[in-house]
Amino acid sequence: MTISTVNPINMGSPMATINVPALKYKSGNRIWFAITIPYRALGKFIQTSSAKKKNQEIIKSEIRNRFLDAGHKNEIKSYITEEPEFTIPPVTLVSFDSLDFRPYTFGDETVEQQNQRFETVGSIAGVVVLPIDYEFECLDGNHRTVAIRELANEAPDLISDSNMLLNIVYEQRPKKIRQDFVDVNKNAKQTSSSINTLFNTRDRVSGLVVDIIEESNYLKNTTELLATSVSKNSKDIYTINNIKNVVIELAGYNSQSTKSEKISNLFKENEQFELEIKDRTHIFFEELKYNSSIEKCLQNPDDTPSIRNNSVITSGTGIIVAARVGGFILKNFPIEQARTELRNLFHMDWSRKNELFQGTIIGPEEKILNSRDAINSATKMVMTELGYIEQEDHQEDGEV
Repeated sequence: MTISTVNPINMGSPMATINVPALKYKSGNRIWFAITIPYRALGKFIQTSSAKKKNQEIIKSEIRNRFLDAGHKNEIKSYITEEPEFTIPPVTLVSFDSLDFRPYTFGDETVEQQNQRFETVGSIAGVVVLPIDYEFECLDGNHRTVAIRELANEAPDLISDSNMLLNIVYEQRPKKIRQDFVDVNKNAKQTSSSINTLFNTRDRVSGLVVDIIEESNYLKNTTELLATSVSKNSKDIYTINNIKNVVIELAGYNSQSTKSEKISNLFKENEQFELEIKDRTHIFFEELKYNSSIEKCLQNPDDTPSIRNNSVITSGTGIIVAARVGGFILKNFPIEQARTELRNLFHMDWSRKNELFQGTIIGPEEKILNSRDAINSATKMVMTELGYIEQEDHQEDGEV
C-alpha cells in the first residue's frame, strides 16, 4: 500500500491517494474487488454502525445495516486477545463510487487485450487508487471492524502483523444494499452444539470430552459426533453432547442449567480439578461398559436400536441421572469402593418398565421425559434405592 499525490481518474482535483494492490473479479453479475489492508488501518476506511441509543430517532431511508451489539463486539475482542492464531473471516464492503482500478500490464498489452484477459480468466490483478480519506460502508463484518479498530488503540501489539481481506462491491441502490445484507447473513448457518463441542477444543470441557472419546475404544465407536441426537436406526449409543453432560455432572454441576463455559473457566483456574474430573469420567465410563444394556450393544451392534428403545440408561436423559448419582459416588467414596458402588449403580434395572422410573423420566407409552423436575425426581429415586438419600446434597440451579 503506497501513498502518493496524483490526479486520479474520476477523482477531480489533485489529492493525496493510496495505491492498494487489488484483484478485480466478477461475481453475481457485478464487479468486485479484493484487497488486503493492515488491521491497524482497517477502521480508518470503513464506516460502521453504532449501538442504538435510547430514544434515538431513526431515519428509515438511511438504514442499511443493523445497530452495533456491544456484547458481540466485545466477544470478538476477547477472542482475538485470547487466541494467538485467531481466524477472522473477510469483511464485505460497499463502495458508492466507481473505484479507480488500474490493471497491471504485460509488455505492450492493449486495453482491449486486458479486457479480453479479464473476460477469459474472470479476474485481473492491479491497483485500486483511493483518496486517503475514502470510506466504504460495511455490508458484513461491522462487529469485526469495530472490535479490531478498538484493539488497534487499546492493544496494538496484538494485531500489528495481521491483515484483513476485504471484498468490495460497487453499488448505489439502497434496496440492493439492504438485500445484500440479508443475503450474506441468511446464508450463514449457525453450527450445531455437537459441532461446537467437537471442534471448539479451546473450551476446556469440549477438549476433555474429545480426549475421553478418543481414549475409550467403545465410546470412539459408538458416539455420534455431528448430530444433536442419535437417529432411530443408528448403531451409536450416545451423542458427543451426552458425554459432555456427564462431564458437567461429574464436576458437581447440573448439566441442564450450567453452561460448559463455567466449568471450562474452573478448569483454567484449577488444572488439578480438571485432571480429577477427567479421572472421574474415565472411571465412570469404564464401569458403565459392564451395564447389561451397554454390553449387549457392544456385543451385537445391529441390536442397538431395539436395545435403546427398551432402556433408560442408553438415553441422554438416563445418562444424566446415572452421572448425577455417579458424581455423588465418586466424590464421597475412596476410589476402589467407588468402583464397587458404580457397579451397583449400573447393575440396577435400567429398563423403561422399571417402576423406579415410572412417573419420573418415563411417561405414557414408555416415552422418556427430560424435564428438570423429571430428572431430579428420578435421581432421588435411584439415590433412595442405593441408600444414599440421607447423604444427598443436591441443589437445582447450581452445584450438585
